Amino acid sequence: MAEHWRRTAVLQAAKAAVAAVLAWLIAAEWWGLPQPFLAPYAAVFLVEATVYRSLFSALQQVGAVVLGVVLAALAIQVLPWQTVALGLVVLVGLLVGRWRGFGASGVWVGVTALLLVSYGSADDSMLMLDRVGETVLGAAIGVAINALVFPPVYTRGTEAATKALAAELADVLCDIAATLRESSVPRSTPSWVARARNTEQLLRRAEEASGWGTESVRFNARSGSGGKVANAARWHDLMVLLRAAWPHVRELTEALDHAVRDDDAYRYPSEEVRERLAALLEVTARLSRARAEGEKLSPLVEEGREAMNALERDLVSGEGLNLTIGLAGVLLPAKKTFEQFAV
Repeated sequence: MAEHWRRTAVLQAAKAAVAAVLAWLIAAEWWGLPQPFLAPYAAVFLVEATVYRSLFSALQQVGAVVLGVVLAALAIQVLPWQTVALGLVVLVGLLVGRWRGFGASGVWVGVTALLLVSYGSADDSMLMLDRVGETVLGAAIGVAINALVFPPVYTRGTEAATKALAAELADVLCDIAATLRESSVPRSTPSWVARARNTEQLLRRAEEASGWGTESVRFNARSGSGGKVANAARWHDLMVLLRAAWPHVRELTEALDHAVRDDDAYRYPSEEVRERLAALLEVTARLSRARAEGEKLSPLVEEGREAMNALERDLVSGEGLNLTIGLAGVLLPAKKTFEQFAV
């Protein structure tokens, strides 16, 4: 995966270099513009990480530059003193550029106005139009090269990160089930709690990878082949499911950790009940893996519902308060975890 990202970074850098050279040649040689620095600048910064981001950033950047040009022209007309106009356009440009619609390109409202006023060209209407034209040219070239020349796709990272999260949740559930089947009562369960909490790091990676994967197939010509759109959607859906299940797994580990403490209000369930609870958790773990591998779910869902129904009968007809309290403390998070995977 790291190798894929390195290759993509090198390819994007090469595309940006080509876009800059092409924009400069067209603006300087073909159009004959004097010092067309905005054309290669726009081209470079619009070879973005995704095609969607290139298109969106192009609108932001062109809008910011056009507003900067207008600001510089107005300032030099109202204030004939260059030094005063310089300070004014920076002040107003940076404040206006903070509008969230400009995104990261907002800073270029003030910077563009600053450059034009400091070069002494803000009162030249033709030169101002040239600046707008070269910006549009560079933006168009950057977007076109990014969209047409090996547009980047990041669905591979989404699959790997989501599978890792599904596997870790399944491993935690299996470890809990194995401990529940032991005849002795554990003194504490810190490893369960710690692993469930640490799984949040894998969840964050899966969320980030899913975001990149989903965005990378939007307006991407390559995504039409090989089912990349459907693939990205599948892993995104699974990531959402795992994100919803993770809090219940963490709650389950914390409930069991409380149940093994002598001074806690909960009680550790009986051996017979623990066996059925372990069976439910194992089925849930298998469902997690089956979803990641695209396997059939219905037999596992049926098996899990049978185990859950048996546990609910234990809760209603349990012999003694200890069994009922001990089971009630862990059944709800276990049930919620199973139901997330059984949907």
